Amino acid sequence: MAIVSACLFLYVGFGLGLVGMSGDAIYDGSVTALVWGSRVVGIGLLITAGLSYTRLAIGLLLDLVVSALAAGGCLLIGVIWLFYGDMRGILLLLFGVMNASATRGAWVRWTHERPERNPLGKTDGGD
Repeated sequence: MAIVSACLFLYVGFGLGLVGMSGDAIYDGSVTALVWGSRVVGIGLLITAGLSYTRLAIGLLLDLVVSALAAGGCLLIGVIWLFYGDMRGILLLLFGVMNASATRGAWVRWTHERPERNPLGKTDGGD
């Protein structure tokens, strides 16, 4: 799913050509934030997908950070767009909720699957 999400974010960031032209600095800034945020999240998700095969803890952390960035960005920009009467904000709110769920899953993986800090790999403290 990370690759599917990455493709969607990359399409929004590079393919749609969104430009804020309302004349309102906040709304136009939110459009720019969506474009650049989508680019960063899309690339981050591709890296996360690649790192998932390495089973390194940094991949779990990156997954958590990128999914939280995606959720927060979508939710915030969705609220701004709805405030300015752009009903596409509803879609962003839905994407935000979906990414919040992904963030929750990433948190669970980060807290339960990361390797122990013991360099010898011992988890029980005994010999």
